[in-house]
Amino acid sequence: MEYIPAVKKKEIEHLKALHEIAFFLSFRLTLKESSGKVLTVVLSTLEVETATIYTSDLEQKQLTCLTSIGKHKEGIIKREERLKHRLGFGLIGWIAQIGKAEILNDPQKNSYYSKEVDALAGITAKNILCVPIVHKNRNYGVIEIINKKTDFDELDKEFLITVASNIAMTLENSDLYQEMIYSKEYVENIIESIPGGFIATDKEGKITVFNSQAQNILGINKSSAVGKYAKDVFIRQPEVPSILFDAFMNQQIQNRQEVFLVVKTDKRILIGYGTILIKNKFGKLAGSGMIFQDITEFAK
Repeated sequence: MEYIPAVKKKEIEHLKALHEIAFFLSFRLTLKESSGKVLTVVLSTLEVETATIYTSDLEQKQLTCLTSIGKHKEGIIKREERLKHRLGFGLIGWIAQIGKAEILNDPQKNSYYSKEVDALAGITAKNILCVPIVHKNRNYGVIEIINKKTDFDELDKEFLITVASNIAMTLENSDLYQEMIYSKEYVENIIESIPGGFIATDKEGKITVFNSQAQNILGINKSSAVGKYAKDVFIRQPEVPSILFDAFMNQQIQNRQEVFLVVKTDKRILIGYGTILIKNKFGKLAGSGMIFQDITEFAK
């Protein structure tokens, strides 16, 4: 049997753990669920008593506990209900501020360490490894692991730095996703607030937007319209795809136009409309839109 040096064996164990962590972070779990699974792997790999992730609130300039795993989990959670970690103050606040990983195999010698703070969680710290969660110069928080059976070493630090980097990228993606969802909802709210119908199609003639007012005026369910070709949706109102197609092909907007349409129950209504051109972020033509109202009553 081939002999594997202790250092090499440790590196292999760390690589296996990182592979498992990458799987959890890529899986569709909530941030709290995935971070809990990540810390469980860290706990068993480095053989520590407790592992905790704190996230930064840059506006409030403080850190809050996201997840804690291990022997002192309950104590830390109870402590966090009473204590707020300010950026730059205390051990994790200091690590978050300087953005640098630190090994404390004798915590008492570090001026930022407070045994009173740890005592609130029932912890007597023999050694601590504290690593900032940083990506693209943005600090997302800190990972703190406490009480390894032996002293922490550089391999432990490099392992936890890699874990923190993976968590930071996950947090960044989560932020971007939330921003995207907010932007999408914001635009949808604007479209729904338009005092009239609004329909948009892409350059292929597929419906991309169909607001509630359009549904009410035309009697066509918007959920069955979006994503379909306009010519297939407006079989009884061929004027609509024709107007959208002409606007796109001629690259000209129209205002104060009128057209008769046949809607549900063969009712004939007069529509007042205008068209717009839709461009992408590069200024290229991406589609066309039609804003309209039922003006039948006003025409009598």
